[in-house]
Amino acid sequence: MTKGAIVTAAGVMLLIGGGGTLAVWNVQQNAEVGTIASGDLNLVASEGVWTVAAADGPITIPNINNYQIVPGDTLTYTQTVDITLDGDNIAANLSVVNPAGVNTNFAQGTYTTSPVTLVKDGEEIANPLDENDDVTNAVASVTFDFLESTDGRDSVDATYDFSAVAFKLDQIAPANPVVP
Repeated sequence: MTKGAIVTAAGVMLLIGGGGTLAVWNVQQNAEVGTIASGDLNLVASEGVWTVAAADGPITIPNINNYQIVPGDTLTYTQTVDITLDGDNIAANLSVVNPAGVNTNFAQGTYTTSPVTLVKDGEEIANPLDENDDVTNAVASVTFDFLESTDGRDSVDATYDFSAVAFKLDQIAPANPVVP
């Protein structure tokens, strides 16, 4: 039994000492795949302008914080925007964020908000926007209608906080991806 233990210990020592290594072949080849660069999605807006609809055309509101709305008024917020869409297969939608305002206590059904419109050189540019659209110096606008159909004294002395209303650009999956 002692001889068997000595032989087993010697075999283990040989394996531990490197006598039992196993060699396998392997090879690595670097691929010549090139590099990529990311594109860009950006929205830059100028200071906006508020107007109220009138029979002779829109009237500019110098300070929206001083304007007192009445049922039947239509307010429009307009801003000149530059939109950057650089990239293969990039597409985006322009929308209005928080069209219902914040801390608004106007009664439901007393106002509506339009979707955002985007116009350049008299031509409307529809969503989705893509890298082929020239959207520099375009005009984005959203309309707030305070309805004539407001009942009784609904929304008298109410406030509509526009401070969180903004235009937003969201990337979307392109309809027909193309590899250049």
